[in-house]
Amino acid sequence: MKITITEYQDSWPAMFAREKEQINNILAFLHPVIVHIGSTSVPGLCAKPIIDIMIGVKNADDLDKTIEPMRQEYTYVRMYEPDWPERRYFCRYKSDDGRTVPSLIDVGDSPTVKQGLTSLTHIHTFVKDTDDWIRHIAFRDYLAAHPNERDAYCRIKQEISKAEFDNMISYNDAKNDFVKNMQQKALKWYK
Repeated sequence: MKITITEYQDSWPAMFAREKEQINNILAFLHPVIVHIGSTSVPGLCAKPIIDIMIGVKNADDLDKTIEPMRQEYTYVRMYEPDWPERRYFCRYKSDDGRTVPSLIDVGDSPTVKQGLTSLTHIHTFVKDTDDWIRHIAFRDYLAAHPNERDAYCRIKQEISKAEFDNMISYNDAKNDFVKNMQQKALKWYK
């Protein structure tokens, strides 16, 4: 699997705004906080052309209340939940081969179930103001405020993307040490 890294696109904030409006309509009953995160949220940062979004809900009981409404428009990717039970994860996929995009990718499904699907949007749902929430915000804001660190992160992603990967998890693992180090700096700076 080849990972595509592109230069920053001025269209990414507008793409986020469209998704935010749709999510707000779907989850209005929960009064969520919806923010743009990840590399596409940092002006000037190269990225995989996938919009990362974080939804903040008030308490842990609200996490499961997001599932059925969100499945009307997004795929609920439950397969990673046993390893990260504090998150509900949704994706907007586009089919590359004309097949129907599933509304659920469940625990125990083979990672190959995602073959033939292109990710357009990744949506991470957490309880607002938890460690996971703060870590994502701090990382985004730190990179936006530190252009040298932003550019170093871009160079790492561009270099790593030259390799062939079995899946997206392998790609994330390849940059994990750099990201963890940067997140620690970001959290200290943020606090």
